[in-house]
Amino acid sequence: MKKLFLFSIALLMSTSLLTAQGIGSQGSSDARSMSMGKSFASSFGLMAIGKNPANVYQDSASVTEFILPIPAPNISLSLGSNFISIDDYNYYFGTKVIGNDGKTYGRELTETDKKNLKEIFKDGGSIYSDISFQLIGVKIQPSKNFGAIGFSITDRFSSNLTLPKSLIDLGLDGNLPNQVYNFSDTKFKAWWLRKTSFTYSREFDLLKGISIGASVNLVSGYFYIGVEKVNTELKTGDANVITGKGDFLAYSAFSKDFNVKYNFDNKPKKDFSFTAFPEPSGSGVGFDFGIAAKINESISVALSITDIGSIEWKNDVAQFSSNAPIYLDDITNKEQIDTLTSRLTGKDNGKYISSLKTDMATALHIAIAWTNRSSNVRSAGRMLAVLELHQGFNEQPGNYKTPRLVAGLDYSPTKAIGLRTGFSIGGFDKFGWALGLGFDLGLLEFNIGTPDFQNVLNPNSAKRITVAFDSRWRF
Repeated sequence: MKKLFLFSIALLMSTSLLTAQGIGSQGSSDARSMSMGKSFASSFGLMAIGKNPANVYQDSASVTEFILPIPAPNISLSLGSNFISIDDYNYYFGTKVIGNDGKTYGRELTETDKKNLKEIFKDGGSIYSDISFQLIGVKIQPSKNFGAIGFSITDRFSSNLTLPKSLIDLGLDGNLPNQVYNFSDTKFKAWWLRKTSFTYSREFDLLKGISIGASVNLVSGYFYIGVEKVNTELKTGDANVITGKGDFLAYSAFSKDFNVKYNFDNKPKKDFSFTAFPEPSGSGVGFDFGIAAKINESISVALSITDIGSIEWKNDVAQFSSNAPIYLDDITNKEQIDTLTSRLTGKDNGKYISSLKTDMATALHIAIAWTNRSSNVRSAGRMLAVLELHQGFNEQPGNYKTPRLVAGLDYSPTKAIGLRTGFSIGGFDKFGWALGLGFDLGLLEFNIGTPDFQNVLNPNSAKRITVAFDSRWRF
């Protein structure tokens, strides 16, 4: 009983922000990019917005491009973890057995099972989601001398959750006396952002073969949830006594149109309401800068910095905090349990605050590319190979401070078909083998791909599901 109780309160603390209210270096992208290991240098024209604005300019016949919800919307989806596979989950948590009493129980783990499960969690357990939907995009290049201008609107839903290592220790070992459980490695952030981008890019006469581009991004935030710190510690003593300190700080902000009611707010409760065009809770201005240079007809290099800026949340911004001692000697005492829950989650110390500022998912991208064609227009026999480094500067949703290396290849056996593959090493995902297809019908282009094709070949060992598809009109 005590073992289950300790595990339950740890899980409650780890996920409290989820229940308190009723693109970076890692995020999902367009299908061509995803099928080359989340490559940026492989994106040109309208697809380069948000990656490297210098590549919006093209030295090709492509003048005007459109991204529309028809015939296929531009959607990318990534859900999963970086530590546990479907096989592992089913073995440790999904297996059920029938006891002699006829009741259903979970698998009884051996000491070897426990050791292996702890090994899975040794670097922490992170779960994430990243969904990107480009509502509309337009790119116009009246002439090479004028350059290219671009406009796009993209929605992104992203979340990162890191479960504390102590959670699995509590679940497996329970109330061992004189143990200290620290939860400082707990992390959780989630947001819904809509980015409206205005881009200009061109090649300059004084810098032959070098194009420079910049984007101004007007960002609207519709919700944000973030755990700032969890320095909580629990100590197990003799006679089933639990002591420690609750040290917790988290923030949240929601659009007024969602009718979210905090437990400290006395306003009348309304049913949750969702709309595709809510009133923003936060807003900000971000910038992307990029440069691309041709070394010769075959080799080029590129550099970009994306999402420089911050978002200020002003509407319905709440703070939840706790900084108080913990003492429990009777798990049947409701008053002690309520006090413990409050000091673990800060739910009874919630309050409105005037505003909150969060950084955007700022990241650096460096690439070198080789091609056997001088133009980036698809043609039979054309090949593009890229090698890239992506470095996030923070760990906002969709971003990661561990660097990520990419090697990607795009080959066109015919003018109408593109075969893509690539590898991504590092970052949040650690490893991915990408694969995808492109179909060029002249005025219309279709793409589909995944950066995690290894999961398609062996689905039971999959740790995540990732797929992207899109279409683009070109004139």
